[in-house]
Amino acid sequence: MKTSISNTSKKISILFINFFVIFAVSAINNDITMVSYEQSWLDSEGTIALKNNTNKEIHNVVFQITYLDMKDTELDYQIFNKNISIAPGKTKKLDITAYEHNRQYHYYKTKDNCGNPTFKIKFLLKDYNVKSPQNDETTESSFPFIVPIISIILFIVFISICVGIYVLVAIMAKKRKRNAALWVVLSMVASPFLIIIILLCIGTEDKEEY
Repeated sequence: MKTSISNTSKKISILFINFFVIFAVSAINNDITMVSYEQSWLDSEGTIALKNNTNKEIHNVVFQITYLDMKDTELDYQIFNKNISIAPGKTKKLDITAYEHNRQYHYYKTKDNCGNPTFKIKFLLKDYNVKSPQNDETTESSFPFIVPIISIILFIVFISICVGIYVLVAIMAKKRKRNAALWVVLSMVASPFLIIIILLCIGTEDKEEY
């Protein structure tokens, strides 16, 4: 009899704890809700609108987006940590990485007449007002600015090396009393490395070149 009462008490306690956890999570999830989402098949970024349902300003929102097909089957998910500020009762739009942009996916509520694949999303609030947000989008958004800079630097280095090789050909030809312009032209027609090898093999020309 005591064992039965004890088991019943445990079950009631577990049910109460589960109810409390579900109630607490639901309360947090309702603090920020998704109002809308937009993404066409041409967009490299999707635009999500979030509403602050609390009476205080909200900062640094962490949320999860689950991507679904039109049969509500989960396809993928991604967690975003966005450093934004939303006033009480207000809605703010922000950009996030588009889903399957390379495969021309688009959000099913965004108009598309090209027959591209569609998807749905499910919003889940993870946290907000975090002290030290590490925005997982920051690296992605700043990366496109880094690529052109690196490309320009590499291009300058490449041009410098090419010019340096032809300058080397001219110097070597001049030291061997050869026509520097002629040998530079030859290196452009053939290969500067081949001309350098030839200049290393031949000696100094005492006669005037024609």
